[in-house]
Amino acid sequence: MCAGFQFIMGEPLGLLKVIVVQGKRLVVRDFKSSDPYVIVKLGNQTAKTRVISSCLNPVWNEELSFSLKESAEVLNLQVFDKDRFKADDKMGHAHLSLQPLISAARLRQILGVSSGETTLRKVIPDTDNCLAWDSTISCINGEVVQDVWLRLSDVESGEIELKIKLTNPSPVAPSRPR
Repeated sequence: MCAGFQFIMGEPLGLLKVIVVQGKRLVVRDFKSSDPYVIVKLGNQTAKTRVISSCLNPVWNEELSFSLKESAEVLNLQVFDKDRFKADDKMGHAHLSLQPLISAARLRQILGVSSGETTLRKVIPDTDNCLAWDSTISCINGEVVQDVWLRLSDVESGEIELKIKLTNPSPVAPSRPR
């Protein structure tokens, strides 16, 4: 078995890094613009980006980290407009099945890919995800990486770009008796 990835039910599979890159064509929730931020959830873990003021095409480039367990197979994302004097307005939501990423990590392990860049699989938009268009999962220097554009649901328009990386957890060196 390749060092780092464990595929026992409920055990950690690795560190999932979600880079919230940018948003495009987000909806107006204030007078002429919005102050968007993104909340990303994986199982019972939650992380949030910073607020970008007065922008419908924000660029965050923020990395959010999660511990990936096999039981947490769906990444959920919500976009909100920050308001000062009332509850934040919803600007849409999206989800992405992580099963293709987990399967690609298994394939990477079977193939023994650890350096360079190798395409492992292609994911197409369907009911298991909110993909705006096809997405490729690759192994880049030992990390399993997926670039995605998610179409926001329950709003007139809006897409969010994410880069998702699954990396091995830090190996723990066995202790030696002295």
